[in-house]
Amino acid sequence: MKLNSSQLGDAQVFSLSGRLDSEATPEFERECLKQINGATRMLILDLTTVEYLSSAGLRTILSTGKTLHAKEGKLILCVPKGQTRQIVEAVGFHKMFIMCSTMEEVGKHVTGNFKIHMHKEWDVDVMTVFGRVDAERAPEIEAVGRKFLETPYQKLCINMSAVQYLSSAGLCALLNLGKVATAKHGRLFLCCPSASVKQILKLSGFDKIFAIRDSVADALVE
Repeated sequence: MKLNSSQLGDAQVFSLSGRLDSEATPEFERECLKQINGATRMLILDLTTVEYLSSAGLRTILSTGKTLHAKEGKLILCVPKGQTRQIVEAVGFHKMFIMCSTMEEVGKHVTGNFKIHMHKEWDVDVMTVFGRVDAERAPEIEAVGRKFLETPYQKLCINMSAVQYLSSAGLCALLNLGKVATAKHGRLFLCCPSASVKQILKLSGFDKIFAIRDSVADALVE
């Protein structure tokens, strides 16, 4: 088993890959307890690339969720359709914890301060933005986006599912990134905006300038 840790909004993310069996479970349990005994009150377990999930792994997930709940915390599971999803649903985890199919869906459940989370999907750079994109935060989005788009022929997907507010400064930052992408022969996609943010984009004419997609997956295949 391989465990990668990252931050998403005010939540801690554990991305697991490989076999979560009796041999790997003790390490997994130690890492979970370390977070729970610290300041973490929202833990996301990304099981997208888990190949095998044993009863020991299930017990650890269950105990982690119960411990978080006792401390008024929350456990979120990211499990796409497939064998692992069938297993966790068979034991009733979908009734105990928030369960999502993708990390973009997870983003809708995460709150907290403004955050930018970068990761790759299918070797494509995905920028997930959380919180309010106002005049103070817009330059951060532009700066991060430029790092990726200034290399020619790059593709960047901006996941806007957790954007709560988009100001005129935020629109300008997106417009500037679009210009960089065009100049460098790259592609920029705006993905999964909420209804209110999508309305702002349309009123500003951005639906005629940018490729706006309902999911990151839709953008990845283009």
